[in-house]
Amino acid sequence: MKRSRVLVLLGCLAAAPTAWAADTPAKKGAAVDPDAVAALKNMGAFLRSQNAFSVTAEATTDDLLPSGQKIQFDGVAQLKVRRPNRLRVDVTGDRRTQRIYYDGTNFTILDPRTGYFASFSAPPTLADLVDVAERRYGIDLPLADLFYWGSDKGNSAAIKAAVNLGPSVVKGANCTHYAFREPDVDWQIWIEQGDKPLPRKMVITTLGEKSQPEHEVLLTWDLAPQLTEESFVFTPPPGAQKIDFQPVAAAAGSPKVHPHNGTTGGAQ
Repeated sequence: MKRSRVLVLLGCLAAAPTAWAADTPAKKGAAVDPDAVAALKNMGAFLRSQNAFSVTAEATTDDLLPSGQKIQFDGVAQLKVRRPNRLRVDVTGDRRTQRIYYDGTNFTILDPRTGYFASFSAPPTLADLVDVAERRYGIDLPLADLFYWGSDKGNSAAIKAAVNLGPSVVKGANCTHYAFREPDVDWQIWIEQGDKPLPRKMVITTLGEKSQPEHEVLLTWDLAPQLTEESFVFTPPPGAQKIDFQPVAAAAGSPKVHPHNGTTGGAQ
């Protein structure tokens, strides 16, 4: 989880937090509230228990112009998942457009703007796919980190501070707002209250860069989607051209996409 974003204080809440926040663990010395970490684990366990779902992630990401001026780019990722071995992702944004397909046998990324696509023979489960995609090809699948909390792939040891900031409402959903610190990032998450602890919003601030760029995501969930098999099967569109994935080790120091020599590698 290494991205970033802005905390917006809303109207009538703007005055009160100053005095209240002085008594939170974050202000007293950056202690780790075990209940905040437990909330992450509970969220991860709930997400892993869902056999099928769709989620729309509306993202805003900071960047810098050569002049040093901070700007923002927007994007939307729509994920459809059916366990144990189906995934479809549609990404549309200011800087990239992608379609990702996984049908239990093959993993494919299509760039509909250029018509280039690349595939590899995939492992039989989503859990294995996430590992292979990241380790072998440097592809970070959207939102994959959210599902790790409470599993052996979780990264609770990296958390240096954790605090419950209290109730909040995100797009009509009653949530609890948590803030966390790691060595190189600050991040916040809003988790829905009740028996469906869904993450509804994330804000991640990268501390290692001078501008401290931020990444914000708003999440809208459907836990009972109508999914068809055709959604997960890739059919090359007319005129599409197949290229090859380039493994991460071979791609070191080279561009992520190489349309001239027919290879692609790294995070897309």
